[in-house]
Amino acid sequence: MLVKYYRSRLLTLILTTVTLLITGSFIFWYSHYTTPRAPHWAIVLTFYALAALPVYLPTKRLALPDVMMPIILVLALNSVETTLSAISHSVVFSNLSWPLMAYTLLAAGLMLRRHTVFAWLFFAGFTVLVLSWHTNYFDTRLVLSTEFAVPFLVMIVSMVVPKQIEQAVAKTRQARGMRIIADAGSAEETGMGAIATQRVQEVRTLTEDMLYRIAYNESPVTRSEMDEFRFTEAQLRDTIRGRYIVNREILDAAWRARQRGVKVDILDERGSALPARVAVTLTQCAVDLFDKASGGTITVRAFPADDLTAVMLVHDGNSEDEEPSAIEISQTGAVERI
Repeated sequence: MLVKYYRSRLLTLILTTVTLLITGSFIFWYSHYTTPRAPHWAIVLTFYALAALPVYLPTKRLALPDVMMPIILVLALNSVETTLSAISHSVVFSNLSWPLMAYTLLAAGLMLRRHTVFAWLFFAGFTVLVLSWHTNYFDTRLVLSTEFAVPFLVMIVSMVVPKQIEQAVAKTRQARGMRIIADAGSAEETGMGAIATQRVQEVRTLTEDMLYRIAYNESPVTRSEMDEFRFTEAQLRDTIRGRYIVNREILDAAWRARQRGVKVDILDERGSALPARVAVTLTQCAVDLFDKASGGTITVRAFPADDLTAVMLVHDGNSEDEEPSAIEISQTGAVERI
């Protein structure tokens, strides 16, 4: 999964430079802030490298094999203990700044690899080791614990930011779906074949990331990814089966309703555009119905142009105590609630 990012020469150069700077700063720190009986710096660096390389080297899968996690934790905690045995007990922040941030970056890497539990276990482990090794009094421990504020913030950011990025990607895909609807309407009005071709291309764009995920990422599909696949599939189905009756507002409301567990079916038996008054009324009724629903099934069905009813919306709460409700919109835009 990370292989494509390492193909960039610029990124590779940046990573190489950062690695050399970190290694150089570590050697400088180890030479000035450790005891004379400290182990050779190569031993500490070897333990850390053995734990960090599997986390930061490119792999086809984002998540590492579960069997590797205990090995990485043992190597990393051993590196922490070896480092602490070399540091003077006269603790100041300059003594702890390098190992704290180095091991925090390792824990953050595990977090980005989707091993949240192991990341927090390692973070808690090296925190306890640092506090227990260098403290004998409560006051000192309290002062020392404040040094973990920045590492803890880094861990929180590593956990929250990827989720925010995933949500932004999902919204981007939804926006692409909206453009599909707009292009479909333009193709109907202008009759231009190029618009239809563009619509097909954007459908491929909408599903490209999911198809790549299924074809090339061997890691188990998460629950959130399953929901995203299902919502996207339903949205594409709405754009096809309800081409003449859906618009951006209706699709947005349907997407939100599905996220709350509502089942949505959109059926178009009309085969042509709705009158403007009916379309406006349908949008208002559908959005209101979707936003208020917390469960059950909502069906939006457009009837042929020669039928007295233009569109019917039915909400079945799937409960014996609640009767299904319906909204009928006539060909003139009049609304009747049943």
